[in-house]
Amino acid sequence: MKNFLVTTSLALLLSNFANSQTTTTNVPTPDVDKKEAEFDKKFRFGLRITPQPTWFSSTDKNIAPYGANFGFGFGLNLEFRLSGIVALQTGIGGDFEGGKYTYRNDPTNKYSVRYWQDNSGSFIEPKKDGDGLELKNENTTGYLLKERNIKTTHVTIPVILKLSTKEYNGMKYYGMFGTEVGIRIKQLATDLYSESYKYNANGTIFSTNSSPDKQTSLVLGKDGSLVPLRIGLNVGAGAEYRLGGSTSVFFSLNYFRSFTNQLKKESKYIIYDNTVTGNSNSYNFIKQSLIQNAIRINIGVLF
Repeated sequence: MKNFLVTTSLALLLSNFANSQTTTTNVPTPDVDKKEAEFDKKFRFGLRITPQPTWFSSTDKNIAPYGANFGFGFGLNLEFRLSGIVALQTGIGGDFEGGKYTYRNDPTNKYSVRYWQDNSGSFIEPKKDGDGLELKNENTTGYLLKERNIKTTHVTIPVILKLSTKEYNGMKYYGMFGTEVGIRIKQLATDLYSESYKYNANGTIFSTNSSPDKQTSLVLGKDGSLVPLRIGLNVGAGAEYRLGGSTSVFFSLNYFRSFTNQLKKESKYIIYDNTVTGNSNSYNFIKQSLIQNAIRINIGVLF
């Protein structure tokens, strides 16, 4: 009887010990792990706003970009997690950009930038080997162009790799590298001109306005790049702070630079010189090289 009691007691002790070990190994994942899992879920979406200084650069010595426009953007972000630290970020947005530049004015070396418009404000395309009367008649005005400020609207689609750190006290830090495709919706110019000219029916100037003035909301039309598609580099770095669950706020600073020209390589409307041979005019059209740059200040929330 005594041996039975001892044996029974030992069996109960071993059973309790085994149960305690099982209970220990089956402890649920701590809250912190659960929160990190929510932070790192496979698919997230969010919203952004993007104040952004934007400017042009150029390889043409006759065009001198200067100053920046203050642009703005907004959009929807979509994020697909590929691993613990790598995600693919895309989405769709609207970005309002632009820049300013001046033209070289050197009449001594036959470089004076000019264009003509009809009474409706439409640009007139000079006819090669024509008599020039399509530009200079009683229904047209000529302008000696000094500066131009272009403002654009693009629908943008980024495709970016996002490399993140692990979460530390609710914070993540990340770097970004990728490309961005933009579809041009609108392109308007404000021109500052030095002089303007009115003509008689025979093409001679009868009135000159030498007071600098400007024209606004000019549609560039055929001077815009033929395909309204822009591709560029988008790189940056930022941080993300978890508010709760998978919801977080983020901030990033990105640099954007276009690979494609903002305008056609050669203007259809703007000349810097023309040669008259008998009754025939030959025109030298300006070259156009404008590359869009921007510093994008992205602020938003991810869910």
